[in-house]
Amino acid sequence: MFAKGKQLAGQSSLYTIGEVLRSSLSFLLLPIYTRLLTPADYGILGVMSPVFALLSALMALGMPAALVRFYFDYEDDPATLRRYIGTVTTFGVASGLLGSLALTLLGPAIFGWLLPNTPFQPYVLITVWNAGITVVSVLALQLFRARQQAHYFISFSLVDFGLTTALIIFFVVGLRLGSLGSLWGQLLSAVVMAAPALWILLRSGQLSFSWPLLRSSLRFSVPLLPFILGTWALNVSDRIVLDGLVSREALGLYTLGYQFGVLLNLIAMALNNAWQPFFYQNAAEEGNAGLISSFITYQVALMTLLALAVALLAPEAIRIMATPAYWDAAAIVPWIAAGYVARYLYFFPVNGMLFRKRSGWVAALTILAGALNVGLNLLLVPRFGIMAAAVNTLVAFVVLFIMAYVVGQRAFPVRYEWGRLLLLFGLALALFSLSLLIPTESLLLSSALKLALLAAMPALLWLTGFLTAAEKARVKQMAQRVLGKVRG
Repeated sequence: MFAKGKQLAGQSSLYTIGEVLRSSLSFLLLPIYTRLLTPADYGILGVMSPVFALLSALMALGMPAALVRFYFDYEDDPATLRRYIGTVTTFGVASGLLGSLALTLLGPAIFGWLLPNTPFQPYVLITVWNAGITVVSVLALQLFRARQQAHYFISFSLVDFGLTTALIIFFVVGLRLGSLGSLWGQLLSAVVMAAPALWILLRSGQLSFSWPLLRSSLRFSVPLLPFILGTWALNVSDRIVLDGLVSREALGLYTLGYQFGVLLNLIAMALNNAWQPFFYQNAAEEGNAGLISSFITYQVALMTLLALAVALLAPEAIRIMATPAYWDAAAIVPWIAAGYVARYLYFFPVNGMLFRKRSGWVAALTILAGALNVGLNLLLVPRFGIMAAAVNTLVAFVVLFIMAYVVGQRAFPVRYEWGRLLLLFGLALALFSLSLLIPTESLLLSSALKLALLAAMPALLWLTGFLTAAEKARVKQMAQRVLGKVRG
């Protein structure tokens, strides 16, 4: 059992690294974008990112998830498995190409209405074909998941990440093509990576098409689309809405500020990947309610500390990495950071629902919160601008957590330590409020004072009774052990 658990943990960490690589590219390239692109130019990338996310999901029709699910149904029948992989590959290639062709013809009318401030050619057109071609690579990655070949998954992801990064730097830095250079780099990388992806899929399957095999997959995958759309509307649709309601410069500032939320989300997903199997294992056993409650508090404390660090230091980070034209983006970061703490809280009742196999509720609640986010943006952004979009993000995530909490407590009751959690949030809010009094003329002074405030958070948790006597004793024990190793 220990050996299997160790293997699972190792594979999970590799998958997490691969997902982080695929998702963190836009954040890692921020120093380049904010130095070489104007806020208006960067705003185009802020719009194209959610367009790509939406189109790639719609063109794939949930087939990557179906591939993982049905792989095991046909695993004992190699001939059928090869036909199935071939069928999924044929459908994926056809869906991506036909979808791209259809949007090439119909896109100017559709996106002209949806994105009035962003020209269809060349920006949206490049993104359309990038989304269609990427379907093949996503299928190959899901095949690695199904086969539990984490080393191939991470290798493919590393090559994709390195190639995309190099091409973007070449077009943006070398050829000075701005946001258009970033889009060309992404498209060219997708074309290059599609070749080995297609080879991997065809080598594992056979070039064939079976309607019965495809029909069973579509019955599984198509119902997932509402959940995918709800998640998209909740997380990234605000950039689409903002395109028609604010200037492109303001959109660029919002995109930069939101990238700090993306960073928190990557950390949250990694923490949840580790927590989920631990929760499933302990939820099934009697007497673990206190353990689950305490571990939830510890994780929320860690996430809150990280969000506080982002909210405190974002102005200084933006001043270091970006030109003065971007500095106003710091104003929206605290709202986004707080929103992603609320979203992290949402994971805990959701895991309870999934443990009780109430996945339908997860999709319904996500769609409702996504619709709320879109509606609030349409109502408030025309009057209050990008600050309204940032506040709406927090509101939508808080409402999502409240709904998930109510439903989750009925599915799997958890004793949340609300007294400790409210104290934690109150201390974080108090420290952030104090940071607003810090003068900003000196970058060095403001950074030092904010780091001092951040360092005060653990001390305040210790002094205000957030930690129990047993936890304090454990912390002292660990500190003595570390000190002993240092002395040794």
